[in-house]
Amino acid sequence: MDEFNTQILQLVQEACQHPRGSLERKRKLNQIIYLIQKSGKLLRCTDVPDVEEAFQKTWIYFCQNLCEATTAKNPYDPEQGCVISWLNGYLYYRLKEISQRNKEERNRRFYPFVGENGEVIDPLDLIPVPPEPSPLLKEIREWLITQTSKLRRIHISDRPDVNCQVLIERRFLLEVTWKDLSQDFGVPIPTLSNFYQKKCLPLLAEFCKFQGYLD
Repeated sequence: MDEFNTQILQLVQEACQHPRGSLERKRKLNQIIYLIQKSGKLLRCTDVPDVEEAFQKTWIYFCQNLCEATTAKNPYDPEQGCVISWLNGYLYYRLKEISQRNKEERNRRFYPFVGENGEVIDPLDLIPVPPEPSPLLKEIREWLITQTSKLRRIHISDRPDVNCQVLIERRFLLEVTWKDLSQDFGVPIPTLSNFYQKKCLPLLAEFCKFQGYLD
């Protein structure tokens, strides 16, 4: 096992030692998520529209099933492989679902069915309606707007422009790299990431818990 996976496994073990919903577990989960995002080891599929939906579902799945099986049949099992492989397996099928859905939408637009009486039939009407995707990202965007003043008051010392509202939007929603953020703000990466982990992620986790996405 390489150094990265060893580090992640150690954090997983530490996270799962704490009760569900506890601040200690949330901090460990946020740390794991940050390291995984930073590693660039998750699947990327730039040709799939709505790809953020797949990542959104994957992170929710991660938080709900890492230590206990909440929505999955079984929780993560280190004996079956590393966390990255576990997440990529889930992410692959979510990307595949979205790709298939987009394909069906294109077919519906350009190749309508005509019934016996000449009426146009939407092919999607023949397919069972899948569960609606989680609205988490939309809710986070709305939260960033409604709580702008509060979130902007929490900022790096002497840098009101580098605040939680801006960093959550650019880092979490837009997935801007730390390198690019550092260049944009002229602030060292360690300073940005430490502030993000200690000040911004706890606020985001609190919001997700309030909305029912985390226990």
